[in-house]
Amino acid sequence: MNLSVQDEILLLRAQVDYLLERFADQPALTDRPVNWAALDVHAAAEQWDLLTDWTHWLRQRYQLQESIPACWYAHSPMVEELSALRTAWAGAYLAPDAQLGDPLGWHDALDRATYRIRQWDRNGCRDGTHRPDMKVPDDTDDAHRQRAIHADLARREQEGPHP
Repeated sequence: MNLSVQDEILLLRAQVDYLLERFADQPALTDRPVNWAALDVHAAAEQWDLLTDWTHWLRQRYQLQESIPACWYAHSPMVEELSALRTAWAGAYLAPDAQLGDPLGWHDALDRATYRIRQWDRNGCRDGTHRPDMKVPDDTDDAHRQRAIHADLARREQEGPHP
């Protein structure tokens, strides 16, 4: 069966339309990593809803109430970690091209993520009482940093890049 180029394009278009329609009701399939700093108010509201529902499910399903404090949303590092974990979960469980080992890889990521969350809970919110993040003074030495950057650039100009 020989189709004209135009017929092949129409057939491909019909197949793409079919796939788009089939997966349109699965919003997790369109998940991408969340860059919270770049979200406008509407995108942020949508991400907060998704992350809140998913984190509630995660804490209940895996009994992580002692590892992920109830006030996780008040701690930026935890929001970032849980967002990344949720995106990885969607890829492991909902993506049409997910591999059989992806859920196990996600569980490995969950283990690493809960470890990091415990490290970030320096204020002890896990005991059920929210404690705001401590203000850490900015001890950045701008002049020192600029000298180090200029020295690196000068070295690269003279020697070229290091492998």
